[in-house]
Amino acid sequence: MLRGALKTFTAGSTIVVALAVSAQLAQAAPDLVIEESDSVMEFVSCEESQPLVKGRIVIRNEGDSDANLRKAGDLFRSFLAVYNPENIDLIKKAKKRTKMEPREQRAISIEVGAGKVKAGRNYNALPKSSNNDRHADHDDHYDDDRRKLSRTQVKEIQQFLESRGYNVGGADGSWGAKTTRAVKSFQRNTGISPARGQWDTATAKAIAKFTGGGAKAKPAASNIKDSQGRTKITVFAVVDPYNLIDESDESNNIVAYTGWLKCD
Repeated sequence: MLRGALKTFTAGSTIVVALAVSAQLAQAAPDLVIEESDSVMEFVSCEESQPLVKGRIVIRNEGDSDANLRKAGDLFRSFLAVYNPENIDLIKKAKKRTKMEPREQRAISIEVGAGKVKAGRNYNALPKSSNNDRHADHDDHYDDDRRKLSRTQVKEIQQFLESRGYNVGGADGSWGAKTTRAVKSFQRNTGISPARGQWDTATAKAIAKFTGGGAKAKPAASNIKDSQGRTKITVFAVVDPYNLIDESDESNNIVAYTGWLKCD
């Protein structure tokens, strides 16, 4: 009788333990976090040749299972992204590793924006169309008000169009056939008529609405300046930016960094 009871008790305990282990395994999940105390973000410059920000972001898997991106496509495979929301191409993604084990911590060096124009694109209004004062720096093939734009201004227009998904064939400051087609597409999408790809007052005003310029335009957050004339810049560091990993806590995946730079 005692032996039977012992066997029953032992068998029952084994089942309970097995169920408990199974429940723990089922609940185990990765949890990627940014270790703010160990991370460093430096705001560098708005000069084209310089990065906007650089630093080191430390991420850690606080969860109880692997964080695995091996099955993700190359476009989305990234444990970390650092970006500025005002400029679509000011982004850096970390793709070197595809797996982080529980309690694993790693430091990722980051540099965003070197070789990209920051000032005059999304932070400031683009040049208005004008019939006054022709710039000396222009190409003879420009027609309409394009003849009054400098190469720098044309480049700013091209960069704006690129940031909105229009193909200008490269922002090189030269107004060619692809730039004309891109402007024409923008004009059609914004209801400007006629849409011939010309640079005119209506097109300048339409672009100014997106860039924070113009009397009726709403100023963008990035145009806030301090008493020294420096522009407020905000960048975000995000772990698992495309939300491909099923984490136990999704609320701790993003950290905002704010700094001030002379961008004019």
